[in-house]
Amino acid sequence: MKRTMLGFGAAPEAPPPTPGPLNAAAQGLGRTMLGMATSPLPPVTSTLSLQQSLQQSPLQPGPAPPGPAPGRLVGNRTMLGVAIPGIAPTRPGEAPEPAPMQPVRREARPRGVDGPLPPIVPAPAPLSDAPPPPPPRIVRKGGVPLAAVALTAGALVLAGGVAIALLWHRAPPITALARVTPEGTDVLHLTCDPASCADGTAAELDGVSATFTSGASDLPLAQPLHVGNNALTLKIDRPGMGRDELVSLVVPVAYRVRADVSPMNSAHPGILIHVEALAGSDVRVDGKPVTLDAGGTGSYAIDEAIATEGPADESRVVSLDIPYTVATGPSAGPAAAPASSPNTGTVSVRVAIAPLRVDTPGARAVVDTDHVLLAGRAAKGATVTVDGAATPVAADGAFETAVTLIAPGEISVEVRSGTAALAPRTVHVALKRVASLAVEAKAFEKQATLGYDAALANLATDIGQPIVIEGEIIEPRASGHRTLLLIDDRRGCAKGPCLARVVIGQELAVARGDRLRAFGHVARAFTTPGGQTVPEIEADFVVRAKR
Repeated sequence: MKRTMLGFGAAPEAPPPTPGPLNAAAQGLGRTMLGMATSPLPPVTSTLSLQQSLQQSPLQPGPAPPGPAPGRLVGNRTMLGVAIPGIAPTRPGEAPEPAPMQPVRREARPRGVDGPLPPIVPAPAPLSDAPPPPPPRIVRKGGVPLAAVALTAGALVLAGGVAIALLWHRAPPITALARVTPEGTDVLHLTCDPASCADGTAAELDGVSATFTSGASDLPLAQPLHVGNNALTLKIDRPGMGRDELVSLVVPVAYRVRADVSPMNSAHPGILIHVEALAGSDVRVDGKPVTLDAGGTGSYAIDEAIATEGPADESRVVSLDIPYTVATGPSAGPAAAPASSPNTGTVSVRVAIAPLRVDTPGARAVVDTDHVLLAGRAAKGATVTVDGAATPVAADGAFETAVTLIAPGEISVEVRSGTAALAPRTVHVALKRVASLAVEAKAFEKQATLGYDAALANLATDIGQPIVIEGEIIEPRASGHRTLLLIDDRRGCAKGPCLARVVIGQELAVARGDRLRAFGHVARAFTTPGGQTVPEIEADFVVRAKR
């Protein structure tokens, strides 16, 4: 044995504890005492602390242990020992005392339970009063009340709506102005900001559409506007991903002044200027007052018979710009003073008249036969009537027919021709049937007639005046059903040569050098191939003259 051995004797089991104060030995437990025997301790059978066990089982003092035998040495070292009852003998050489027998307790089990009962859990530690929590801390947040925010937002929304409404009213995205074309078609002149209506934007109304170019477009109207407010809804189709929309417009019309060219196809060709205005308005067209009925409508007629009368080799256009004034409002009316600033404008009219020429017998003809050939030329695709009866027309516009002269006398034959696009033109042919051309020649010379020199001096003013040309044929030429003659006049010419061009509305068998007398009227000035200006005579009839 080369080391010191420490020993602790285990205390025997004690009987169940009895209540009472802890003795001094129990209070001192917890420290190690060398060479002293401690009182027996109860076995620890639970998780309770040693202090609790000691409180439940008071310690009893035991007999003092005997000291070591004097003068006995074991080996060369000192051995210290602590005897614990029940573990080591208190005296060397003696057998340990048997431990007292503890009575066996049988646990009472419920009926039908064979196994051991679960261990009884010890009661929990008594509850301790926790300190009360601190009083709640109220944090007051600063800022604007919610009601004030709501009122401010509402005011901003209302102000924005009013601003948008005002701006929309002052500068609408699309504006419309009613106009009338020279053909009498109503047109809406639309204007739009190019940023909103880019090129290619289409505006449609009643199936008719037009596109914007540089922010403007002219939209033809299928139906004319009426006087008053016209509510229209335009369908706007923007190209690409642009926004499509329906735009409602109100186009006010205070009056309407338009031209009607349909009377140009009537027996009395003319143009009507129709006026629609508010009742009591003062309207003047071309400086002349226009009477309005109770509904505010009236018209002004312009006679255009002269423009459609007479032969023409080409179509001609009648162009008119007719001014007008309209005074509306309370001050309007026949008996009231005109408005301080009446509305003024100009209505424009453009009408094309069809060409028509009657080659034979010409504008006037004197014959001694019972019929005459009527032939001429009209426009391609034109219709031709002679005294109201339709006459066949060739593809190139040529036509001819026979006119019967029942008895001697004078008649007027009306030839009329027109197309779908050209207003009709009318040519009146004066025909006279006589018993003898020689007798008619004497009667013609009895009236005041012009001589060659007088006609040549005043060609511009003498058109239509009667004249007699007599002389030798310098050059004859046939043109369709007509005969063209260049005659050297010897009747009214003081100094020759005195050339005159004579047009005869019939086919005449003549030759160069033949002598003729032509009875007719001054038609116009004619320039010969040599550059000489001579009078052109339309002959009513001719007779052969003796040399």
